[in-house]
Amino acid sequence: MDELHPSLDITGSDGDLLKGKKIALGVTGSVAAVRAADLARALMRQGAEVRAVMSDAATRIVHPDLLHWATGHPVVTKLTGAVEHVALAGNVPGRADLIVVAPATANVIGKIAGGIDDTPVTSLVTSGLGQGIPLLIVPAMHESMYRHPLVLENIEKLKRIGVSFLMPRLEEGKAKLAETEDVTAAAVGLCVYGRPLAGKRVLVSLGRTVEYLDPIRVVTNNSSGKMGAALVRAALSLGAEAAAIAGKISVPLPRAAKTISVSTGREMFDAVKSELETSTYDVFVAAAAVGDWAPTSPADKKIPTAGAKKIALELEPAPKIVDRVKEWSPRTFLVAFRAVHGLSREELVTDGLARLKKAKADLIAVNDAARPGGAFEADDDELTVIAPDGSSVHLPAAPKLSLAFALLSLVRERAGGKS
Repeated sequence: MDELHPSLDITGSDGDLLKGKKIALGVTGSVAAVRAADLARALMRQGAEVRAVMSDAATRIVHPDLLHWATGHPVVTKLTGAVEHVALAGNVPGRADLIVVAPATANVIGKIAGGIDDTPVTSLVTSGLGQGIPLLIVPAMHESMYRHPLVLENIEKLKRIGVSFLMPRLEEGKAKLAETEDVTAAAVGLCVYGRPLAGKRVLVSLGRTVEYLDPIRVVTNNSSGKMGAALVRAALSLGAEAAAIAGKISVPLPRAAKTISVSTGREMFDAVKSELETSTYDVFVAAAAVGDWAPTSPADKKIPTAGAKKIALELEPAPKIVDRVKEWSPRTFLVAFRAVHGLSREELVTDGLARLKKAKADLIAVNDAARPGGAFEADDDELTVIAPDGSSVHLPAAPKLSLAFALLSLVRERAGGKS
């Protein structure tokens, strides 16, 4: 029985963003089909039930048994009297909440755009589109095929009828499948939240800055950029146009986001100022861990250590980016971040509210680095989100992607008609 399949034991192991959701995963004949099992497992780890449907070409690249193992359910490889495409995506109880075609070849994109359904995958899509089920297409093919004018025209044609696309990574002459994390986040946006930030522009600062003692040595902190990357990913999945100003980070950013890389606090200050003064952003989330102090006189050459017993280090306050945001862009909804250590709940709210008022922020998200597991470098966190009136919402410990969606939902509620 499906419900007893051992592979189902991972369901919800990374979060519950897709809990109760049923996703039909269409796999077509691109070599990127080798990543389909990993994608299915990632969706399951967020709580989804995944049912795989494969074209004949896909079965020549990946055996259906692999996807049966990955999903814990039999794989549809042909249509029979059981009308599998209707059972998954028709006007029936228990139909899919979302259809994901990943990878999608140029051939299958053309067929979908032309209303042709001659494979289990295209029949699934035809049934789903007729039923109004959201469709996410994730292309993968040789770059020359992806640049074909009619392929691009087919993509635009499908976008006009509401189909969502997650654009490929153009590398090594190939249009490679988007990262699994980005597909998972897009799935959450489509079948849980919808596209509430469509038409909005979101800027996120993330990662840590470094301050040079000499050309080699730096003063820094342990921020990994994971929370900021999750916010960028969630913003894109909610329909926003997202940009990132990134210090040093240990995680990849979505290719769909404009990214500006910086190193020092001054560089981040200048980059944020430039973006806010030259472009219009509806929301700025200041998630970066910018250094509070910088050496007053960095050495031009490596400081010698031979024979030295101690080195005196003089630091001066670094410019506070968050305190200048409303000066640069008064209409931008500002979400500040603040890390504290070992404060009580009452002390944390008092501290966060004072910082919010100083920055004239619209919300501030406060985390406690003293909690078990810490905040920096961890895959999960917990936040207390405070508003100017002193009210607060506690977001309990959860994976950072879950917190990112929850925080942006609060931003949407608070921003209202502000922008």
